[in-house]
Amino acid sequence: MSSSAESPPAGWYPDPAGSGGQRYWDGGNWSQVTRPSNAAPADYVPQEDQAASQSSLDQAHTTQRTESGQARWAPTSSELGMARQPVLAGFWWRVLAAILDSLILVIPMGLLMLVILPGPVDEVLQYFNDTMNASLNAGALPAEPAGAIASINLFSAVVVFLYRTVFVALKGGTLGKLILGLRVLRVDAAVGTTPPWGTSALRAAAAGLLGWIALIGLLDVLVMLFTPKKQTLHDIVARTIVYKK
Repeated sequence: MSSSAESPPAGWYPDPAGSGGQRYWDGGNWSQVTRPSNAAPADYVPQEDQAASQSSLDQAHTTQRTESGQARWAPTSSELGMARQPVLAGFWWRVLAAILDSLILVIPMGLLMLVILPGPVDEVLQYFNDTMNASLNAGALPAEPAGAIASINLFSAVVVFLYRTVFVALKGGTLGKLILGLRVLRVDAAVGTTPPWGTSALRAAAAGLLGWIALIGLLDVLVMLFTPKKQTLHDIVARTIVYKK
């Protein structure tokens, strides 16, 4: 959109595209920068006023130029972060990401178990073999190797916890999420940032603990169908959301 003879001054105005937020009018054109309607006013500094403290202002402000070369005012980096509204990831996208993560983990986790827990793995495999033979021959079922099963379950939980924590803190999502273009974000953070280690660990621990309890684990996933920000229970605990890039 271009300016008319009586253009309004540069500033934030209700978005004419109908987003419900505000769009920045630079005095001559509508920019591509939007923000929520309740965002705090931004601090803008024109290029010609930056000479006195150029090095510090360069860190907080940018300038843009029109095709004719005329300098525009630009928002601070924090305003740009607030302006980008994440598209929340839907239920089936997250289910598919979880399936991909399971497929990605199954082989390396199995190999790690063979190296780190050879004894418990052998016990469990022997138990299943004896159980199958007893079922075919109508014999007595063998006693369950509770200790070996507990060791394998604990090992699996630790591996999954580390996987979720490290990838979310470093990359913003597990491999399954990254493949599908999904990212984890703190509810109070700017789009494109990754959750801090503490948040990532809390989220991974909550997901693991809730997942161990059958009905609660199911509720953890299904609750996102009824929350405004499409959050699971472990998202609510860690104050995170999942969005699609």
